[in-house]
Amino acid sequence: MPQILNKGYTFGATEQVTSTKLGQLVDNATFASTAVVGGGGLELSGGALQIANSSITPTKLSSGAPTWDGSNNLTVNGTLTTGGTISTSGDLAVNGVCTINGTSTLTGNATFVGQIIRSGTSSNRTVQLRTGSTTPNAISFGWNNGDLLVTVDGTEYKVTLTPV
Repeated sequence: MPQILNKGYTFGATEQVTSTKLGQLVDNATFASTAVVGGGGLELSGGALQIANSSITPTKLSSGAPTWDGSNNLTVNGTLTTGGTISTSGDLAVNGVCTINGTSTLTGNATFVGQIIRSGTSSNRTVQLRTGSTTPNAISFGWNNGDLLVTVDGTEYKVTLTPV
C-alpha cells in the first residue's frame, strides 16, 4: 500500500515515546504526494488536500440524474422540485407533464404544444387568461352541454354554436 501520510515525527530505534512526541507525530503530519490519485479531483497544496481547479465534473457528482454538460445544459430525468425561482434566458423544454403549484411568470412569448388544463373552482374551465395589473381583467373559456362558456371579468356568457 502506498504511503499516504508523511509523519510529523520520526522515532529512533531506542527512543522513548512521550506524549509530546506522539502529539508531534500527529499534529505535524502532512499528506504524501502518493495520497492523491491522478485525475481524482484532489491535489496537494502545502501538504494539505484541496479540490483541484476544473476537476469536478458532472460525472463525479452525479451518477444518474440530474446531468449537465460544459454548455450549461441541465437534464433532469424524473421530478425537479424547487422551492425557489427557476430563471432562464434561453429555452425551457418540458417533455411530459409540467405541474406548477403557485405563480409562474412568463416574460416574452410562450408556445404550448398540447393542452393547457386549468383546474380550480370553476367547473369545466380549460383556459383562464388574466392581466397582471392590480385590478386584473380576466377571460376564461369552457364548455357546458355543448355550449361554449366565456367568462369576462366575472360575467359569464353562454355561446351556442351551430355547425355551418
